[in-house]
Amino acid sequence: MAKLDLEAAERFLASIPQGRWTSYGDVAIAAGRASSAGQPISSWLGAKGHLVPNVHRVLNGAGEISPAWKPAGPGVPETPEQVEGLLRAEGVRFVDGRADPRQRWRP
Repeated sequence: MAKLDLEAAERFLASIPQGRWTSYGDVAIAAGRASSAGQPISSWLGAKGHLVPNVHRVLNGAGEISPAWKPAGPGVPETPEQVEGLLRAEGVRFVDGRADPRQRWRP
């Protein structure tokens, strides 16, 4: 199995414009793995997310913010509600707790 290219993942995350979101699986694809490698990406962002750009723009494949969201460090929204508020302020539309799939940023 190919190793995750975290530098490529960081470049992909840096490319996400305001008003857009992506999924853990999309980040895995950008890092050179199948979308099924979303769990290692989730673990990486959970530990180092405060060190990479736009971590708040990474949601699950359905466009939902994890109810277990916890900031990895300073400068990151502290709760799922803060993540949603920030994304809304950036222009992401939510319906029934899910980000608009037309606003998804893919590799």
